[in-house]
Amino acid sequence: MNYFTKIWILILALGAGSVMQAGESEVTPDARKVLKKASSDLLNQAKKAGFSTRLAVAGGMANNADHKIVDQAVGEAYFGRTRGPVMFLPERQIFRTPTKGAQFTGDFWRVLQATADGKKLDRLFAFPERVLLEASKKATKVEWLDSKVAPKIVKKEKAKGRTSVGGSEHEEKVFHRMRVTLPSEMALKYFIDMQNSGCLTGG
Repeated sequence: MNYFTKIWILILALGAGSVMQAGESEVTPDARKVLKKASSDLLNQAKKAGFSTRLAVAGGMANNADHKIVDQAVGEAYFGRTRGPVMFLPERQIFRTPTKGAQFTGDFWRVLQATADGKKLDRLFAFPERVLLEASKKATKVEWLDSKVAPKIVKKEKAKGRTSVGGSEHEEKVFHRMRVTLPSEMALKYFIDMQNSGCLTGG
């Protein structure tokens, strides 16, 4: 049941770079506040210069608690560039907004939601800035995960008069990965969307 009641969101570098780094602070940053700032920063990035996103989806059966897929039925890979409310997928010749879209087939434009691939795309590839915004508003729990990046070595120099002499070095942990737990009804909604996309059955 854990899979249906939790959505894990891994905050990664999106176009403008990771927004989860703690910078020079020696104090563990408030994860919920950082999530809200990340959401705001990504929305601003989308409005000003845009950003690009890569998404890989693997669908199939799992039989362990870690939900690792042992019988993969579907594999999808998407690449999209977002600017304002519009996302462009150059490899698929698709333009889409959160409510509609169109795909160029080589001869004419087709309504995105009128095709099986278009419906699957809509259900699997959500707009990242909208996912972050929803998560920042409705998360029931936000927590940091162990970093996969080595700590930064920071040197503090001791000031003496107008010159700096000596000093000390210490490590500062980089905060760039977090887990966001959403309400069970939201997790169920996302799971139903994924199930309806046909990704789990290969349909």
